[in-house]
Amino acid sequence: MQIDESFEVAAPRSEVFRMLTSFEQFAEFMTGVESVFAETKERLRWRVSIAGVPETFYAVITENVPDERIAWSSVDATTTFWSAQLTEIDPGMTCVTMHVRWEPRGDVSLDAPELDELAVRCDFQRFRQLVESLPAAAA
Repeated sequence: MQIDESFEVAAPRSEVFRMLTSFEQFAEFMTGVESVFAETKERLRWRVSIAGVPETFYAVITENVPDERIAWSSVDATTTFWSAQLTEIDPGMTCVTMHVRWEPRGDVSLDAPELDELAVRCDFQRFRQLVESLPAAAA
């Protein structure tokens, strides 16, 4: 599965980036994610409840350009890659371009509803709503 989508967030680029790097809050908007813990500045431990995906997997941050781009990729269990590119439209509006790739191992099914394209696109919209609801975003 590959998803490429751009959407606008009514918040400054720095606030959007801050939320994209606040991994512990991903469970608030990502379907099937129970928790994400940053073990180091580069290594993340994900706990998920998604059919066919191990309950815990690890990812590494492969790119981190403050207020511009963040990317991470799994290191075991599944082959996942996420990246977000941020473009300032104006000081209070940011365009987010997300790229998601997920390829299951041989014993994992792509039929899990938590991993379908619609669910991921809904996660993007919940992310947008979460960022826009922050007090700093309203300022």
